[in-house]
Amino acid sequence: MTIQSQIRWGRVLVAGLLSEVAVVTVLGLVIVTHRWLIAPGKTAVEYQPFVESVSYYIAPAAAGIAVFVSALWVTHRMTAGFILNGVMIGGIGVALTLAFFFTAKPEHRFMYSVSFALRILGGYLGGLAAQHLAYAGDTGAIQRHGG
Repeated sequence: MTIQSQIRWGRVLVAGLLSEVAVVTVLGLVIVTHRWLIAPGKTAVEYQPFVESVSYYIAPAAAGIAVFVSALWVTHRMTAGFILNGVMIGGIGVALTLAFFFTAKPEHRFMYSVSFALRILGGYLGGLAAQHLAYAGDTGAIQRHGG
């Protein structure tokens, strides 16, 4: 089986896109919750530092977790290529957000790099977890199927 045939391109692309939608959704929920429940009545200018902080600190973790979950979804019924598909999902997430790195403030670029690394790591770990779940109890299966 070739590497190309192990990649579920349709699911990988959809999962990469959905993982980015999940990050935006999480950010939106945190910001809306803060604005309407925690600190209502402030002006948009007063909320801006909070929005920047949330984007800076929560988005990278949310991205890693979203890619992890997406990788589990894509690879849960596979017999090989778990990690490859997971990493590809992280790569799609990076590709979809790469332009933000170049347009970001220089002091925010480090966190974008962290976010990109967490996307790839989340995909790797999601694929690895799916591989271990698929072969639980069969210690020789990973070597036979090449995971």
